[in-house]
Amino acid sequence: MQRDHISVRVDGTPSLRVISQSGKVVVLAEDRDDVLVSGTRVSAEVGADGVVGISGSGSGNIEVRCPAGSCVAIGTSSGSIEVRGDPGDVRATSASGAVTVESARRADLRSETGRVKVGCCGDNCRVQTTSGSVEVERSAATEVSTASGAVTVGRAEGRMRVRTASGRVELGGSGRDDITVQTMSGRVTVKLPPETRPAARLRSMTGREHCELPDGADCLVAVQTMQGAIDVVGME
Repeated sequence: MQRDHISVRVDGTPSLRVISQSGKVVVLAEDRDDVLVSGTRVSAEVGADGVVGISGSGSGNIEVRCPAGSCVAIGTSSGSIEVRGDPGDVRATSASGAVTVESARRADLRSETGRVKVGCCGDNCRVQTTSGSVEVERSAATEVSTASGAVTVGRAEGRMRVRTASGRVELGGSGRDDITVQTMSGRVTVKLPPETRPAARLRSMTGREHCELPDGADCLVAVQTMQGAIDVVGME
């Protein structure tokens, strides 16, 4: 089936709204002065509010190339979402499909059933999923909520708040910012710089509670779980 290619001229750094029924959505933010949309049965136009609206009516994939720093909002009923390059704020919602964001200034990501992965988020990072793992490599303040799935945050330079019903939780903190975890079932591991002296408030109904770092007031680490071990350790 023939693919359409639509170029939309924009002034400065635009905002984009991408809607797809099904099929993969890929957005690449790069050094350019237009928005180029490729896909089957796609449309693109600038609305009265100045937002570039992009939609696909079929089940084919959509590829969008836009200026670096563009703020992007993406929604899809069935299909994965991938954002690459150097965008601004990113909001993405997928009813069924993985969400992958290479980098963002701020991120608000939601998936009903699908893995969510974030490379680097310069400011607040918020992730919500019903069933699927969450992985954030680097971020500032981070909030994660999931019903079922592992949660991994490599390093957060800001407060962290994690809520999950079941699944392993592994977090890397700054040693200066508070960390709060609430889970029903699953092992929780919090890694901090080895010189950190946290105020550890750990509670597990049926698992080990262990903090290898000396008690202090550098940051609060509050973890509650019904079932599973809790470990607060120094980073290697």
